[in-house]
Amino acid sequence: MLGPDQDPIRQAITIEFFRVVAERSNEYDLFVSRVVIDELDDGTEEQRIVSDLILASFSYAELPQNDDAEDLAWIYVREGVRSQTHIDDLRHVGSAVVSGCDYIITWNMRHLANEWTVRRVNAVNALENYGKIYIATPEFFTGGQIYGQ
Repeated sequence: MLGPDQDPIRQAITIEFFRVVAERSNEYDLFVSRVVIDELDDGTEEQRIVSDLILASFSYAELPQNDDAEDLAWIYVREGVRSQTHIDDLRHVGSAVVSGCDYIITWNMRHLANEWTVRRVNAVNALENYGKIYIATPEFFTGGQIYGQ
């Protein structure tokens, strides 16, 4: 099975997502978590080159991975949002939530961009006095459009 980085349709949608964000740069601030940066660094040489080129073409800030974000990630584990084996995904979410982000954009539908996870994340966020976050795939921002069509 092809991963999201090898699926031509997902690649096209991802390109379209970045085009939309660039076109509306006055509406969006981009942030990247340390978890994502570490994942990109662990990719193949080709993946790192592509990721570096994409990130170099946008203005973004790195989300802090601080104690509050780490604590929230472990609260997600304790509350059953995801198991400890998914702690890096939960650190990513915790960083975004603690930093006040409105959205997380990801192709990780199995563990993040799904109704079950989003509902549980936001239930914990409410208990911990954090705001809601919307976790979606890049298609959410592109209206399902594929680059060049």
